[in-house]
Amino acid sequence: MLAVSALVLGLFSCSAAPVAKAPGVSNDKPAPAVLPALPPASAPPRAAEPAKPEPEFSPGFVEALAALRPAGTQSALEALVGAPSEPEGYAQAALAYAPTDAAGMTLLWGMTYQAMGGGSADAAVADAVAKVLSERILAKPDQQNRVTFNLRLAPGPMPLRKDPDGSVHAPIAHAFESLLSAAVTNFRPPWTIAKFNDALSTWAGLVATHGTALDEQVELVDWLVTRARAGQLEAFCHQLLGPAFPAEHKAYRTRNAAALEAYRDFSKTGPLRPTRAVLPDTLVQVQ
Repeated sequence: MLAVSALVLGLFSCSAAPVAKAPGVSNDKPAPAVLPALPPASAPPRAAEPAKPEPEFSPGFVEALAALRPAGTQSALEALVGAPSEPEGYAQAALAYAPTDAAGMTLLWGMTYQAMGGGSADAAVADAVAKVLSERILAKPDQQNRVTFNLRLAPGPMPLRKDPDGSVHAPIAHAFESLLSAAVTNFRPPWTIAKFNDALSTWAGLVATHGTALDEQVELVDWLVTRARAGQLEAFCHQLLGPAFPAEHKAYRTRNAAALEAYRDFSKTGPLRPTRAVLPDTLVQVQ
């Protein structure tokens, strides 16, 4: 019995003894697994913003603007942009555009050149302006003395851009053609300096009363209105067109020497000095 008891005690002693750790094996309880943090919940998708309204263009708008810079005129336009306060650039541009389909710019630039005091190109500019008047502004009376007018100062129909706010814009060349048409309704051919003065006086009166689409872009407009109010528009027209109509200009000088001299004195002290170039394809608001 003692031997059995000793054996049993030996077995209990063996079971109670610590079990040796096998190399590389831990008897400790495994640590609970740490789960990766969940990414923050993403915001719900935003509703797509409505597309912004785009301007609307008349058919052929891009091509119509390109036609306002005909071949052979780019250097003249660049000269205007580079030095908008120099008269010579306006004379060059007026001469360059006289034979083109945008010949109305010759009238604008020719008047601007003379309003700036003119210079060595006076005779050439006068001839160019007279050519445009006689070839591009036509009036044909019928047997009932009704007159059909034909102005061809800008190429093709007026190209238009309508903005989302409802405003409508057109190039200066076409806007000028449209605005001048209202001032020549009393014209009967042929052109003379006196008839040009009548048309320009009518135009200045319309501008002074109602304003035009050109007011903000074409500094010549306000200058002409001011000269009309000062009673100097007729002298200005003779200074502009005199070389092209020498007999008429000579008669005017004889009768109005003092008025012409007063205008010439003014042109030395108060000439127009544009701060920005007037380009044919610059857009102005017409509605």
